[in-house]
Amino acid sequence: MRDTIKLLAIDLDDTLVRDDNTISAYTRNVLQQAQAKGIQIVIATGRMYQTARPVGLTLGLGDLPMILFSGGLVQRIESGDILWERTIPVAMAQEILELARDNDWYVQSYEKDALLVHHETEQSCFYEKTVGAKAVYVGDALYTDVTGPNKLLFLEEPTKLTVIAKTLQAKYGEVLEIVRSKVNFLEINCGHCTKGSTLAQMVTDLGLTPAEVVAFGNSQNDISMLKYAGTAVAVANAEANVKAVAQAICPSNEEDGVAHWIEDNLL
Repeated sequence: MRDTIKLLAIDLDDTLVRDDNTISAYTRNVLQQAQAKGIQIVIATGRMYQTARPVGLTLGLGDLPMILFSGGLVQRIESGDILWERTIPVAMAQEILELARDNDWYVQSYEKDALLVHHETEQSCFYEKTVGAKAVYVGDALYTDVTGPNKLLFLEEPTKLTVIAKTLQAKYGEVLEIVRSKVNFLEINCGHCTKGSTLAQMVTDLGLTPAEVVAFGNSQNDISMLKYAGTAVAVANAEANVKAVAQAICPSNEEDGVAHWIEDNLL
């Protein structure tokens, strides 16, 4: 395996990133060693550019491409160059936002690297603190001035989120990607657009094959790329259904599990 792996696709939250939104010097060093060996590295996250870029920069790996919004956007860390993008259709996004308004569901929209929220709430403050985002409070314009979001995110307690997920799956499940990225996060992304599908296109463009790819993840929005990659690794803190599709389990995100697996198996 040490000489056959050409690309690493790595999720950020709860996989590479520790719970305090940092990456250790050890992990950074291991990734730099892998890159120096000729292994390409791709960040694959549900985050937006605004919150993924600071983490990407701390890796010190150059102008890497990042798969953002769980597959809806590919953008380079340093330059910000957009390589590929697909958004949620405006009419569909507006319907979902109006549904959230009518049912008093907390939702936030991502447009042009801005995090749009109706007004400050406990959820918006929690999200800002957790990922380092800066919300823009737009009032009712959240529901009316829709130009094609990269993603919609519902942030509610798990029981309520289950109801929201069932409602949206019934109406939009065949045309949009609806997936829980955390126990209290429900992501709505453009249809037929996942980490796995976007990674597959990148790998093909590079002239590589799935067998030359290792993917690391922890949550439902990682399953598509774990299934695509020749080698799928879940962190110890991953959800049970994610571990079920992985061929290997590494230590948790708090224990630098991704870096330990890379050092043990590829360096």
